[in-house]
Amino acid sequence: SCISNRDVAMGKGGEMTDDLGPPSVLQNPVFAPFQQEQFNVAEFVSRVLAGSQTTAQAQSEQLREGVRVLDGELASQVTSRNKELLGNVRRMLDAENSLADVVLSVETLQSAVRRIRAEIAGPYEHIKARTCQLRNLHATVGMLRHLIHRIKLAQKLRQQMAAPASQLDLAKAAKLLTDIHAVDAEIDLTGVDAVDADAAFLAEASKTIHDQAEAALSEGMESMSQAKVGSALQVFFNLDQLPQAVDSLLSRYTHELERAARAALDARALSAAAAAAGHSGAGGIMGSPGAGLGARSMGAGGWQDKLWGGLKEVADTLSTAAAGVWHLQRVVAKKKDPLSHVCFLDVLVPEGKTLLCTRFWDDAVRVLGDAFASVSRPSTKAGFLRDALVASYPKLAHTFESMFERLATETTMKGVLPAVTPEQLQQLLGATAPLQNAYLGGCLARMSDAVTAAFPGGARSLPSPADVQKLIGVLHEELKAGGICPQLAAMVAATAGKALALLAEKAEYMAATGPEVRVVPGPGSPATPPQVRNIALCSSLQEVHRSLVSLLPRLPPAAAPALGAALEAVQATAIEVVAPIFKSAMEGVEERLVKMHDANYGAEGGEAGMVNTSTHISDVVALMGAFRSEVLARFVPPPSPQVASAVSALVERMAARSLIFFVRHASLVRPLGQAGKLQLAKDMAELQLGVGSSLWPLEALGPPFRVVKAFRSLLFTDAPPTVLTSPLLRELPASITAHHLFSRLPATIPAPHERSGLSAAQYSLWLDSHSVDEVLRGVSGALDAAPSAALGEPPAPEVVAVIRQLCAQAAAAAAAAGQQGAGQ
Repeated sequence: SCISNRDVAMGKGGEMTDDLGPPSVLQNPVFAPFQQEQFNVAEFVSRVLAGSQTTAQAQSEQLREGVRVLDGELASQVTSRNKELLGNVRRMLDAENSLADVVLSVETLQSAVRRIRAEIAGPYEHIKARTCQLRNLHATVGMLRHLIHRIKLAQKLRQQMAAPASQLDLAKAAKLLTDIHAVDAEIDLTGVDAVDADAAFLAEASKTIHDQAEAALSEGMESMSQAKVGSALQVFFNLDQLPQAVDSLLSRYTHELERAARAALDARALSAAAAAAGHSGAGGIMGSPGAGLGARSMGAGGWQDKLWGGLKEVADTLSTAAAGVWHLQRVVAKKKDPLSHVCFLDVLVPEGKTLLCTRFWDDAVRVLGDAFASVSRPSTKAGFLRDALVASYPKLAHTFESMFERLATETTMKGVLPAVTPEQLQQLLGATAPLQNAYLGGCLARMSDAVTAAFPGGARSLPSPADVQKLIGVLHEELKAGGICPQLAAMVAATAGKALALLAEKAEYMAATGPEVRVVPGPGSPATPPQVRNIALCSSLQEVHRSLVSLLPRLPPAAAPALGAALEAVQATAIEVVAPIFKSAMEGVEERLVKMHDANYGAEGGEAGMVNTSTHISDVVALMGAFRSEVLARFVPPPSPQVASAVSALVERMAARSLIFFVRHASLVRPLGQAGKLQLAKDMAELQLGVGSSLWPLEALGPPFRVVKAFRSLLFTDAPPTVLTSPLLRELPASITAHHLFSRLPATIPAPHERSGLSAAQYSLWLDSHSVDEVLRGVSGALDAAPSAALGEPPAPEVVAVIRQLCAQAAAAAAAAGQQGAGQ
C-alpha cells in the first residue's frame, strides 16, 4: 500500500511531477502520521515495517524523497518572502531591546520599593501599636460610659423602689428597668462587680413591678376603669411586655370560661346531685329520659337546677369576659405612649390581624364548642345530660341569646365598636350545633309523625276535626317552644316548613280525581262524593293554614320568611283540590250567560213594569243557589269576606267573573232596542241579586260591582259624548264601552267579532287572552273597514268619533305606562 501511494504521489518511473507541492505531501496518507502531536517514532517504524510489502531501504528512500520536496518548497518560500522575513527579524530585535529596557525599569522599581519598605517599617509598627492602644482605650471608655449610665439608672430605680407605695411610679420604674436591660444588651458587662452587685436587686425590682402591674390591670378590669387599665398597660409597654400581658389576660378569661363550662357540664357532679335529691342515681336518670327528665321540659329541683344554674354562670362568665375584653380594646385604641406616641392598638393588633374582641370571641366559641361536643358524644355517663340539654334546647339557646343581646346593648356606644356583632350570635349558637341538630331533628320527627297521623295519604279516610286540631297543637307547641329566641325560631320555622311540605304532598295524594270531581252541582244535582271529599280535605288544609297564619304575629319576625313558602304550598294544595269544582261551576255559569245572544233584544217598545227575567239568567241564579247550598255550605268555615281563606278568594273571583262576563256579552248584544235595554237591566239586577245572595256581597267586590253599575248607566245614556266626561262611565273598560257603542251604529257596519267571523262565545275566549290595547286596535280596524256610506248615516258620525277618541285615549295611556315601566 505504501508503494501504491507513492506511485500516486510521483509520476511514471518514480519521478516527481510538477504538481507535487507541500499540500500534496501533507495530504499523502504516508506522511499524515508525522503531523500528529503525539507522534511516536518507534511505534511508526514498527507499524510501517509490519504492514508494508517493500523493503526498509525503499521506505527510507521514499521518506527522504518527501523531505527533499519539503526542503525545496521551504527554500522557495524563503526566497519568495525574503523581505517579509527580514522585516519580522527586525521587529523581533526591536522587541528584545524593548524588553531589556522594561526589565531594567522593573529592577529599578523593585529596588525603590525595597528602600521605601525599609524606611516605613518602623513608623508602621509604631502606628499599629498606637492604634491598638487607642482601640482598647475606646472600648474601655465605652464600657465605662455604659457602666456609669447603668449605675445611674440603677440608682434612680432604687430611689423609685424605695418610695412609699402611694408615691411609687410604676411606669417610670418599668422604663428605668427596661433601659438597664437595654444597656446590658448593648455591651457585655459580665464580670463587672458593680453589675453583679445589682443583679439581685434588679430581679427583685422586676418581679415587684410585674406583680404590681398585673394587680393594677386586674383591678382596673374588674372596676372597668379606663385610667387604671391605661396606667397598667403603660407599665407593661415600658417593660416591652404589652403583647404578652394582653395575651395572658385573654388566656385567663378563656380558662375561666373553660372551668365554668366544665363545672356546669360535669356529669358526675350532676349524678351526685341527683342521688342526693333522692333519685335512683345516674343509672336511673340515664335509663329513661321520659321518666327522669319529663317529656319535654326540665324539672325544678335537684341536678336540673344545678345544671341550669351552671349554664347561667357560663353565660355570665362569657358576658363578663367579653365586656372586659371590649373595655380593654377601647382603652388600647385610645392609649398612646407619651414619648414615642405609638398607639397601643397598633402594637397589639398589627395590620391584617383580628381585633382583641374577635380573637377572644373565637377562642370562647371554641371552648364552648368543645364542651358541648364532649357532652353530645355517645356516652353512658353523660347520656342523661345530653338528653336533658336536647329536650330543653330552647332554654339553652334563650340563655345564650339573652346574654348576647344584653352584652351587645351594654357595649354599644357612639364612636366605639361593640363587643359583638350580629353575625357572632350565629357563631355562638353554632357551638351548640350537636344539641341544636338533635333538637331540630326531634322537632321534625314529632311534627312529621303528627302530619302522618292526621294525613296518612292515599285513599284512606280523611282526618277528623280532632286529628286536625291535634296536628295544629303539635305545630303550635313546637313553634312556640322555639319562639323564645329569634335565631332558634327561624330554624324551627324552617323545620315546620318541611313538615308542612310533607302535609301538602300527602294531601295531594289524598285528593279525589276523575270526572265526578268536575260535575256541575245544580238544582236537583247534589255534590258528588269525590267533591265532598275534596271539600273536606280543603277545609282541613285551610284550618291548618289559618291557625299558623294567626300564630305568626306572636312569633319573632325571623320565623315568618322561613314559614311563608311552606304556608303558600299548603294554600296552593287547598286551592288545587277544589279548583276543578269551581272551574266546572264557572263554566256552567258562562255557558248559560252566552245564551243571551239567542234572545231578541232589538224591540223598541216595552215598559219597565212588564219585563220578566230571562230564562238563562234564571238558570244562572238557580245554579248559583245550588252551588251555595251543595258546595260552599260544606266548607268549614263557609267562605265570606270576614274569613280570609283560599276558598274565599276563589268565591270572590267567581262572583267577579260572573258579573264581568255578563257585562262583556251584554256589550256585544246587537241590535239593542229600548225594550232590550230594559230586559238587560232586569237581567242585570237579577244576576246581582243572585251573586250577592249566593256567592259574595256586591259591596265587597269593588271594581266589578262598579263596572255593572256603570254599564247600566251606559245603557240609558242617549248622548254618546257623555261617555267621555261622565265619572261613572269612566269605571267601564274602554273595550266594553266601544263594543256597546257598536249597537248604536247601522247594521251595515259590522262589529269586530262579526268582521272576523267569530261567534260571541269565540270572541269572548279571544278577549280573555288579549290586552285592552289589542282589542281596541281591532275596534279601530272594524271602523276603518266599514263602508263610507254607512259611516255617514246618523247617528254614526257622532258615535264613531266617540269610539275613535276612546281608542286614542287608551293607546296614549298604554304608551305612557310603557315609558314609565322602561324608566323604572
